[in-house]
Amino acid sequence: MGTLSVSKIEENYLYTGCMCGIYGFIFTFCLYKNLSGVTFPVIVAVTIATAFMFLKRMGITIKKNFYIYAAGMLLLGISTPLTMSKFFHFFNWIGIILLFMSGMIQQVNEQGNWSFQKYIVSILMLAGKTIASVCDPLIHGIRYRKKRGKKESRYFKPIILGCACAAGLLVIVLPLLVNSDKIFAVFFGRFTGWFRFGAELGVILTFLAGYILMYAFLSGISALNIKEKENVKQLSLNSVGITFSGILAVIYVFYSAIQILFLFLRFESGLPESVTYSQYAHAGFWQLLAVSIINFITVLICVSIFEENKILKIILMIISVCTCIMTLSAAYRMILYVRAYHLTFLRVLVLWFLGVLLLIMVGVMLSIIRKKFQLFKYIMVVLAVCYIALSFAKVDKLTAQYNVRHWDQISEVDMMHLMFANSLDTAPVVVQAAEKAVGDPEYWDGRLKQYFQWIQEQDMSLRTWNFSKASAKEAAEEYLR
Repeated sequence: MGTLSVSKIEENYLYTGCMCGIYGFIFTFCLYKNLSGVTFPVIVAVTIATAFMFLKRMGITIKKNFYIYAAGMLLLGISTPLTMSKFFHFFNWIGIILLFMSGMIQQVNEQGNWSFQKYIVSILMLAGKTIASVCDPLIHGIRYRKKRGKKESRYFKPIILGCACAAGLLVIVLPLLVNSDKIFAVFFGRFTGWFRFGAELGVILTFLAGYILMYAFLSGISALNIKEKENVKQLSLNSVGITFSGILAVIYVFYSAIQILFLFLRFESGLPESVTYSQYAHAGFWQLLAVSIINFITVLICVSIFEENKILKIILMIISVCTCIMTLSAAYRMILYVRAYHLTFLRVLVLWFLGVLLLIMVGVMLSIIRKKFQLFKYIMVVLAVCYIALSFAKVDKLTAQYNVRHWDQISEVDMMHLMFANSLDTAPVVVQAAEKAVGDPEYWDGRLKQYFQWIQEQDMSLRTWNFSKASAKEAAEEYLR
């Protein structure tokens, strides 16, 4: 199996540079003023293909898990043009980048048994090296020219001169050809229609962003050289860990008992006076969420810095079980609150996060029992599968449908929220909501006409086509007939 190095990139500068240049052109076509169109999955697929060709060129044997990460990236890419939610557009980007970085790191990790902390450090280091490598296309190009200048000067200068002459001649010839034939003008106009005068700078900057980022990433991954330290010394002061975690465990057991008795089993006599269950549920939710996250981090730190000890393991398992109870308590509190006040986008995200946290804690408990358990890979699978499912769920639309079904009457504030605070995913639901809206039907008919006319005015070409926007336009067309 080959290894990556910066010197290999410099030796293959022409190949890598041309590959990144082609990537930059496709990046520009797919993403210029179009971050959520049907071309988004295309650039994701091209990103995967570019990495694949690079690894092959460098002599790296591609592991099977690379295809799993690639599948996750493609699914997130496909989900992007299916929604108009800015939240999912942003976090789909984050998810794709993290999957891409993790997949590439595992290609250069020959041991394959890094700890959770080592993977996190590697991702941060790769991000840092990528940022530090943004000038590498220029630096490597200068070095390559110095090394190969004598051999290739007889080809390089004539090629550049030929391209310059062709560009100069086309400036004169193309306008003549466009004016000479209307059919050619139509086809040429369609091809270049999205390049408008004054937008050239934006196009160039987009191309440079795609080219430089890909080259910098490949240079950064080539410079990444992290090895798992053998025989890492752990703290032998297990008494510190046992005392520290033991005190926490006692408090958590007592707290968990209260959750079981007064929240799950509903011993209502234990509630303070004039406090309803919805108020009780909402009051401690965020605090419980924070404690659950702190416990997750605490257990990871204890496992990594203290020597193996049966008593410590038992205590950490107790803390983990109590954390699961706290997470369930927080989820149950949120469900009680939703029953009283219905759904919002944030409440759905919170419930999703609590479910993910519960699954992660199961992995943490397995890592306590089995030291060689691949916690990072487990967490990546959980996060990827759960987030991909969430990104395809169209949370805005589901939330709107749930609320419309459960609202007896819909206030003007709620209607305005449905129409303008959510994404266009909710547009097909707005008509149903208007039937329950409080007020004059003619007033709402006028407001809906304004809303759907605004939707119809939204630009959408073949390149920027988005399923959610298309569905909203279809609903608008049907209403305005």
